Amino acid sequence: MSHPRAAWLLVAALALIAPAAAAAQAQEPLRGVVGDLRLVSTTLPVSTGWTPALSSEAIVPGRGFGVEGGAHVFLGPGRHRRLSLGVTSLAAQGRSTGLESAPTVTTRMFTAVPAAAINFGHRQGWSYLSLGLGTAKVTSHYEGELVEPVAWSTVVHYGGGGRWFLTPHVAVSLDLRFWALTPRPESASGARPKAAATTRVALGAGISFR
Repeated sequence: MSHPRAAWLLVAALALIAPAAAAAQAQEPLRGVVGDLRLVSTTLPVSTGWTPALSSEAIVPGRGFGVEGGAHVFLGPGRHRRLSLGVTSLAAQGRSTGLESAPTVTTRMFTAVPAAAINFGHRQGWSYLSLGLGTAKVTSHYEGELVEPVAWSTVVHYGGGGRWFLTPHVAVSLDLRFWALTPRPESASGARPKAAATTRVALGAGISFR
């Protein structure tokens, strides 16, 4: 099964499972603030502009690992509370090497963005769909390259996930997120060409707390 298809199936499963799990418990309404901390596996940009121009022997990292964190506060009255607003941040790194004659390439991606979510379920467990707009920074360098400042890029993110509380304060958390990076201009020195728009996919698992 392809990765995109598996990812969308996971989102669909989360949307169905979380409300069902919550229904088996006392159906308290969503309220307050929830925080997230997850380990993340994400694809990274691999096209020139996002990464340096390299020889054919060099390998550019196409996947990285890192952490994602954030918090959401629920809005609205009583049992009809579905909307939440918050912020999410991702920091990930990938590193790869080619042949002995090729350099080691390190790519890092950092985002810090607001998010709005629609939640489905109850206080003991729920799924959500969310989106937001913010900024991201992608850096990619090989050993010995002259590093110059990198411009921040606008990023749109969207995805979904779920939280299932095992205790009154701690939950298992899953999140599938798409990071749509807008084009980045040519570097000031001209060493890096304009980077084309690209969408990266991140899958995270960890805990939520309240």
